[in-house]
Amino acid sequence: MGNIKKNNSEYKFLFERNYGVFSPEEQEKLRNANILIIGVGGIGGIVAISLARSGVENMTIYEGDSYEVSNINRQIDCNFYTLGLNKGVVTKESILKINPEAKINLIPRRIKPDEISSVVDQESWDAIIPAADSWPLSVTMLDMSIAAGIPAIMAYPVGAFGRVCSYMPGGPYASECLTMIYRASYDEQKLFMESKENRSILYYYRTLGGWTQEWFEGFCEGRLPHPQIAPIVWTTGSLATLEIVKIITGRWKPVAAPNYWHITPDGARIAKFGLGRRLLSRMMRREWGRALIPAFAKRPVLVRIFTRLIS
Repeated sequence: MGNIKKNNSEYKFLFERNYGVFSPEEQEKLRNANILIIGVGGIGGIVAISLARSGVENMTIYEGDSYEVSNINRQIDCNFYTLGLNKGVVTKESILKINPEAKINLIPRRIKPDEISSVVDQESWDAIIPAADSWPLSVTMLDMSIAAGIPAIMAYPVGAFGRVCSYMPGGPYASECLTMIYRASYDEQKLFMESKENRSILYYYRTLGGWTQEWFEGFCEGRLPHPQIAPIVWTTGSLATLEIVKIITGRWKPVAAPNYWHITPDGARIAKFGLGRRLLSRMMRREWGRALIPAFAKRPVLVRIFTRLIS
């Protein structure tokens, strides 16, 4: 057993199958990459474990939450034995069981909105993936990463629908692609997303995501989170990992904004965020622009027309 453990700690032995696809130089890029992951629940957990199995040895993880029963249906390290434990602690242990030489910098707390900028700037990150439960926080970090010249990956599943997109320096910002206030602060995005009227315009969650009407209404009222199912979460997380691997190795072209992965039970394809979304995002920097969505939300017919335009 001692000899097996010793042999398994040798990097090339561990990741031998990778060398059938990647050159030694490409695999070394993966090994030395420095990745920042915010949250290791559904998406972040899949990404962290998949990167570890890809040979990435350097990750910084922010995670302040502990596993709950509601996580069992989709989160890779959640089971009856890990309930109540910090997700970051469990994920780090899993990574070290895959590769004992991995260097995992775990910060066992949630990242604070007012420290997003300093965290983005504190190291030379090769890629950042904000996978926090807070959507305004994730979007703010995506925008700040792009502004800092760092590739950032968006991955979010909502029921039976998922999206993955690489945001690259010099490309469109996440906020404009996602029809949120263009490059707004965290506080502005949070206020915007907490509005029942603004949430109700996301009716395509109901249609593409297969949500029940009752759940969608509960989401709009702020009573319920996004519904999620394991196959969509794991597919979305796996494609997010693939985007990071592409960026690090340079082997394949990332699916970069305004293009994105469009994932449903019928398949995955490359779609594109339309110019209408980006125009509306800029309009919403003005008070009159932000007033448009509540006005649409009061008219079900307009909601459905608007949904078709942005989905």
